[in-house]
Amino acid sequence: MMPPSLTLGDPGQFEIPNVADPAHFCRNNFASACGNSDQGQSVKFAKGTTTLAFKFDGGIIVSVDSRSTMGAYIASGTVKKVIEINPFLLGTMAGGAADCSFWERNLGMQCRMYELRNKKRITVAAASKLLANTMSSYRGYGLSMGTMITGWDETGPQLYYVDDDGTRLHGRYFSVGSGSTYAYGVLDTYYRPDLTVEEAIDLGKRAIYHACHRDAMSGSINNLYHVTKDGWVKIHAIDVNDMHYEFLEEKKNAMSS
Repeated sequence: MMPPSLTLGDPGQFEIPNVADPAHFCRNNFASACGNSDQGQSVKFAKGTTTLAFKFDGGIIVSVDSRSTMGAYIASGTVKKVIEINPFLLGTMAGGAADCSFWERNLGMQCRMYELRNKKRITVAAASKLLANTMSSYRGYGLSMGTMITGWDETGPQLYYVDDDGTRLHGRYFSVGSGSTYAYGVLDTYYRPDLTVEEAIDLGKRAIYHACHRDAMSGSINNLYHVTKDGWVKIHAIDVNDMHYEFLEEKKNAMSS
């Protein structure tokens, strides 16, 4: 029996495979996988990024790169991987760019609807739960997302990790993406809750730099945000190449002294 014909490009509809069981097709041919476990798939996710966020006494630092890759091909060097959900809430992108961008903007709509209905700003915990619930309802459909939802509410600074399986974790710091192991190495070594704002910014900057230096799928621009009780502020957008020469000079001076 032939599957029903589908009209592509209908407004307000998802494009789905023109097969009898689209969900089964996606699970078998378009699953998000780690390592080489997707070798048998017709379509493989080729992804790479480095994103991180951590809480400290002065608020929250969110630091990301801006490189978008398709395997060895660098598709873009200016991707905005921090999504500004509202003036007090930020989300990060890792995995499939379209999935993260669409669903986090959808989360922004849900957060705004909550504000209009309840006359108050949504908490970070509630926002992350909304995204986790959405991901749970689409589990097994081939989404690729590893995001952090962070911000400041009446309980103070909060940070959550949410992925495409609907997993939701609360923590002090997270790093997501192909370069996250390198970033974790820097964070595990130098992170302290009592960092000053200047030290925290420098830590976020260095962690992204070292990840970009060792991971070919990460790079281009380091975008860094600082979240406080007054909302988020974008601190800088620095080319990773400029950081390389800055830290190289710093290393030479330290070795000569």
